[in-house]
Amino acid sequence: MPLLVLGLLLLAVPLAYCLWDHIAKKRLQRRLQAAWGKPEALRRMDADELADAAHYCRALHAHEPPLAAVDDTTWNDLDMDSVFLSLDASASAVGSEILYAILREQGAEEHTLKTRTRLAEAFAQRQDLRLDAQTALYGIGRHAFHGAWRYLFESSFRMPPHAWAYRILAVLPMLFALLGLAHPAFLLAMAASFVLNTFVHYRSQAIWQKEAAAIRHLGAVIRSAGKLSKLRHPDYSTYSSDLLRHAAQLRALRFWLPLFGMETFGDMAVVLEYIKIFLMLDMLSLVSIVRVIKRHPQSVRALYTLVGETDACLSLAQILLRAPVLCKARFHQQAGVEAAGLTHPLIPDAVPNDLSWQQNLLISGSNASGKSTFIKAVAVNLILAQSLGLCFAQSFALRRGRVMSAMAVRDNLLAGESYFIVEIKSLKRILDAMDSGAVYCFIDEILRGTNTVERIAASSAVLESLSGRDSLCMAATHDIELTRLLADSYENRHFAETVDGSGLRFDYKIKPGPTRTRNAIRLLAQMGYPPQVIQAARRRAEAFERTGAWQ
Repeated sequence: MPLLVLGLLLLAVPLAYCLWDHIAKKRLQRRLQAAWGKPEALRRMDADELADAAHYCRALHAHEPPLAAVDDTTWNDLDMDSVFLSLDASASAVGSEILYAILREQGAEEHTLKTRTRLAEAFAQRQDLRLDAQTALYGIGRHAFHGAWRYLFESSFRMPPHAWAYRILAVLPMLFALLGLAHPAFLLAMAASFVLNTFVHYRSQAIWQKEAAAIRHLGAVIRSAGKLSKLRHPDYSTYSSDLLRHAAQLRALRFWLPLFGMETFGDMAVVLEYIKIFLMLDMLSLVSIVRVIKRHPQSVRALYTLVGETDACLSLAQILLRAPVLCKARFHQQAGVEAAGLTHPLIPDAVPNDLSWQQNLLISGSNASGKSTFIKAVAVNLILAQSLGLCFAQSFALRRGRVMSAMAVRDNLLAGESYFIVEIKSLKRILDAMDSGAVYCFIDEILRGTNTVERIAASSAVLESLSGRDSLCMAATHDIELTRLLADSYENRHFAETVDGSGLRFDYKIKPGPTRTRNAIRLLAQMGYPPQVIQAARRRAEAFERTGAWQ
């Protein structure tokens, strides 16, 4: 009878564990399903977590230089961090890192873009497929600052010296325990070796905690890769076969990863901790895992990317459901861009605009009329078209070209550079880039950091130098003079506004030709400035229009 009770207890423990795991999985899937395609699914990353994702991207680009990266100036000008956060609904930290890296690469092949889009559509349509993928990815967690890039991209990383000593320390307590059966004195030696192992265990944990965090993260990614490789769908077949192929190179990790990641709770946690100290499991596992990774770094990197891309495609699937207007980008060989219903992804209820862009454009209009937002919408969608294959528009066709901008210029106080110096350096990098390939150039209020006469002269010369190349420039300006000086090399378009008793009203629709309105003085009158101020301003503006000189 006691044996029967013991047997039932031994059987009940794994059954209870399996039942608990099943219930927890179902709860997780219900939560995932409830948030699917909704703003609640978006990650809430703070500035430090965002910087960590950017650090991974820099490490990746240093190891594998991209074909056409979005440079830091353009990324910051277009507030691409906010665009990234508005798209990222990744289930794991690795998904966020890979999506960030994808957005900073404009050179992805069209085949790659179509593969990602098809997988995103499959996730959007098949609930069972996406829930299985999300559940597999959920085990990785969203923990940032894991430092896995050291093991992914560095050819030489730290490894515990004298690794053989850990094996000796693991064997000694067992050896003394066996010898203690013959003579009790050896039991004292066993106790002494356990004390030594305790010291080495906690000392090693303190020294190698960064490496341990990285290995735990990589272990979670590799375990997730094993689960994802079991997904069965035609649009995931390429991913699953690649996952299986690279996982086969890392078979040895199947033994060591579970030992390294062992954790439990309650009283069993104390018992497990003693076992880990007694057998030096943590350090033996760490050394063995690092050796396997050093032998097959390419397979580890490939698994990391495949798992991250799977997660990124889950984010794309939710964009397909969440975005009010979204289309697939079409690529052609003719220079320029053709778009209908174009909007900015960060602006809710944005006014859509059409665009036919085959020659350089000069866009004029007053403040808040929409010209800066429009050129940013075009630039952001060009990046999304070439990185994700998706655009926030009814239709979007383009020829490939690198997106570069000079917009949100700031003084560089640390380098001792003025606003104007920073601005002309920013413009020079665009001119240099045009010598090596097609560029879509975006400039907002060119050379605003200098006096009016030199600004007009230098701006017209710089903008003119951008024409006649295998590139396109779109520039926003307040300077009406530029619309006349550049009439032969730039097509003029504008945003208009009306001023009435209720104030300024904008329709945010782009129109042909340069702006003809001068509403700043009318606004002074509306805000209650003295009549003599208004009359003087009008008189001087009219005189300048007649003579080209200030009275």
